Amino acid sequence: MSKYLVILAVLIWFCGISEVYAQENKSAFTADLYGGVYLNNEQAWQLEPSISWIYHKYFGLALGLELTSQYNQPSRQTMIDGHEAELVDNERNIRWLILKPSVIIKSPIIWKSTDNYYRLWVQAEPGLSLAGPFRNSLTYGIKKFSGTVSQTVDYRTFSNKGLQWFYWNARASINFAFGRFIVRGGYYISNLDYYSGRRNITLANGQKFYVPKKELGRSIFLSIGYLFHHF
Repeated sequence: MSKYLVILAVLIWFCGISEVYAQENKSAFTADLYGGVYLNNEQAWQLEPSISWIYHKYFGLALGLELTSQYNQPSRQTMIDGHEAELVDNERNIRWLILKPSVIIKSPIIWKSTDNYYRLWVQAEPGLSLAGPFRNSLTYGIKKFSGTVSQTVDYRTFSNKGLQWFYWNARASINFAFGRFIVRGGYYISNLDYYSGRRNITLANGQKFYVPKKELGRSIFLSIGYLFHHF
C-alpha cells in the first residue's frame, strides 16, 4: 500500500507544479529516442522512446518507455527427475519493459550562438520506474540422450516469487541543440533489480536458481530529440 501512496503523492506534486508554471510560461514538447548499455554484470542494452513537456524555462515532465534486454547469456543446466535439463534458448536473456515518468530540471544555457541556433546546457531527470519482466518464470527442456546426441523430450516451468516492480531512477545529461534537434549524452542510475523475475526460483533439485546479488544499475546513453515548439 505504501508504494501506491508514494506514486499518488508524486503524481499530485507533478500536477501541482505543472499548473503553477504552465500559467506563466510558454510550453514546448520534445520527442526523444535514447539508446544505451548497462555497465553492470547484466551485459544489457536499453532503448527508450520518450516524450517531454517543457512547461518552464528550467522545468519539465517526461514519460519514457524503456525496453532492455541482456545479450550473449550462456545456457544454464540442471537435473530434473534424473535427466539433464537446459534452459530454453529464448529465456537465456532477461528482458524488461519499464514505464518511466520523471521530472526534468534544466540548467541555464551554458553557451549559445549569437543567433540562438546552437545551444548547450545540462539537465537532470529524477524519476520512477514501473517495471515488468517479459517472464516471471523459467522453462527448462529435459534432454534424452542416444549416445552423444540429445533430444528434448519434455519441458518443465518453474515460477518466481516476490517479484519487485517499483523502482527509482535518475539521469544526468549534457545537451546540445541545433535548431529544433537535440543531441544528449549522459549517465543513468537506477535501483532496478535486473534479476527480480528470477531471484526466488527454486528448481527441481531443491536449489535456488543462481543470480548475482543486488546492485544499482548504471548505464551510459546517447539520444536524439526533436523540439516541436520554441519558447
